Amino acid sequence: MNITQVREHLHRLIDEVDDIYVLNGLYRNLLSDKRQREEYEREQAEKAKRQNSSANRRSNS
Repeated sequence: MNITQVREHLHRLIDEVDDIYVLNGLYRNLLSDKRQREEYEREQAEKAKRQNSSANRRSNS
């Protein structure tokens, strides 16, 4: 391999590493978004359950 081929190969490797870094970042963001959405949905379900149970207690009184 001559120096030009080594440089081209190095640049391709750097591009691949950059792509992997970006993809890992996107994956982490998607996982974080999913956790936040699941937590929000759980909180909303608990809130709805509390509201329904308090409404049921009021109607039974």
